[in-house]
Amino acid sequence: MGGDLMTSGPNDVLDLLAKMISFDTVNEYTSGVDFPERTMMEYLEEIAKGWGLETSRLPIPASALAASYNLLITYEVSKTAQWLVFESHADTVSVDGMTVNPFHGLIKDGLIYGRGACDTKGSGAGMLWALKEYMQLSACTNNIAVLFVTDEEATKTGTTAFVQTQLEHLDWTPAGVIVGEPTLCQPVVAHNGVIRWKVSTKGVAAHSSNPSNGQSAISAMSKLILEFEKEYCSKISLTHPLTGQAACSVNTISGGTAVNIIPDFCEIEIDRRTLPGEDSEQVLKEMKAVLDSISLRDPTILIGTSTPFVDYQLDPTVNREFALQISEILIEMGFSGEQSGAGYGTDASTYSKAGIPAVVIGPGSINQAHTKDEWLEIAELDKSVSVYKQIMKSDFA
Repeated sequence: MGGDLMTSGPNDVLDLLAKMISFDTVNEYTSGVDFPERTMMEYLEEIAKGWGLETSRLPIPASALAASYNLLITYEVSKTAQWLVFESHADTVSVDGMTVNPFHGLIKDGLIYGRGACDTKGSGAGMLWALKEYMQLSACTNNIAVLFVTDEEATKTGTTAFVQTQLEHLDWTPAGVIVGEPTLCQPVVAHNGVIRWKVSTKGVAAHSSNPSNGQSAISAMSKLILEFEKEYCSKISLTHPLTGQAACSVNTISGGTAVNIIPDFCEIEIDRRTLPGEDSEQVLKEMKAVLDSISLRDPTILIGTSTPFVDYQLDPTVNREFALQISEILIEMGFSGEQSGAGYGTDASTYSKAGIPAVVIGPGSINQAHTKDEWLEIAELDKSVSVYKQIMKSDFA
């Protein structure tokens, strides 16, 4: 099937998704492969051109991922029509521990299996196939862009580059963005953000035969973790009606070089989930103040910190009008238009932060994302094509 598809293109959206699954696009921070999405991007570019669509490779700045790009596929109705963007990330999480062939695209009992089937190649396939059907209509309302971005699963490099540097080189700005993630084709209008912060303790190395000659960074970190969890993590009580509770946890730890050496370095990673409405910069200041106070009280705890990774929240107040229109479209189609929130993060917050309305909607359930036997219901995939095409057809004026 793969060779035929490369020359003739897929027969339907299921064919398209099966081919997309066959490409290994495990995020490069996990796989160590530079720009692992490249081959799939080239395939999507080829079939889009074969359908008569315009394509553009939007380079990621050199300071980020080497030689990578986002793939923009466009269909322009007129110079005066507004633009809608349908975005799907092309990378996936690791395939380690999977119990099905991650790249085979097995179809069985109404399901298609493989890494990315649900998160989120299903969304990407649905979007591109919807555009293929949309461009065949006798009258089209909106200019449409389908955007495949790189590196969502690690640092959101692709979407950040699109919003911060690539958009300014286009002659249009999106009126709204649909971000594909598994939401059972229901609109997610709010989600939490995250701050990931590496914090280290310093010690003095010495031979383990005489520990008193050194100072253990691991012992210092043990005290730091206990105090930080007691003074900060346990006191977080903020909640949001759509996205749940804010949270903070220490989730990784590493330290020491050998069993016979008193460790002079130890590092943890802190994960702080922020709610819509919280100020991430203020949250960071509060966390740092707690760490500083712990260090001041105990001079054996010498703390170092790195530049944190900050992923912002999707705030429903920014997207309210666009989200209401999406809900109305779903209701008119006979589906539920109920809006919801999520505790996880998506690319939508990057658009929202820049003032571009964004709603998350895509086939499949988040419960199947990142699983050992990841799958997507074929009926959900077909539904996504209908939903995306109806959004493309709708008047958002």
